[in-house]
This record gives sequence, C-alpha cells and structure tokens, in this order.
Amino acid sequence: MDREVRKIKQGLSLKFSELVYNGFWHSPECEFLRECIGRSQEPVVGTVRLSVFKGHVYILGRESPKSLYNEELV
Repeated sequence: MDREVRKIKQGLSLKFSELVYNGFWHSPECEFLRECIGRSQEPVVGTVRLSVFKGHVYILGRESPKSLYNEELV
C-alpha cells in the first residue's frame, strides 16, 4: 500500500469508527467504507503473533512474504 492510499485509508477508518460508534453499521455510508477498507487490505498478507495479558496486547513477532522491511538497509 503506497503512502497516499494509506493516508486516505486513515481518514476513512476514522469516519468508519464514528459511524459504528453512533450505531450506523447498516447505513449505506458504512457499507461503502467497509468495502473500501476491505479492498485496501487485499494485498496484505502475513502473520502476527500476540500475547494478551491483563488488558494489554504484546506483539511477539510478525512476518510477511510481502514485507517492506529490508534488513540489509538497517
């Protein structure tokens, strides 16, 4: 996902959370946003390992065949 798509997705995610919070889950706007967010996530693949303890979530590891992280550049 490129930078511009990520910025648009961030704004749409905020609007989506407002609609859900206010009870508009089945509204046309919310359905449209769910479709947009879902479409942006099609190329996202990978695995994230988590630990959940007393209301906290800890990331133990993550991996993806399409990761943008390049260890050689670090």
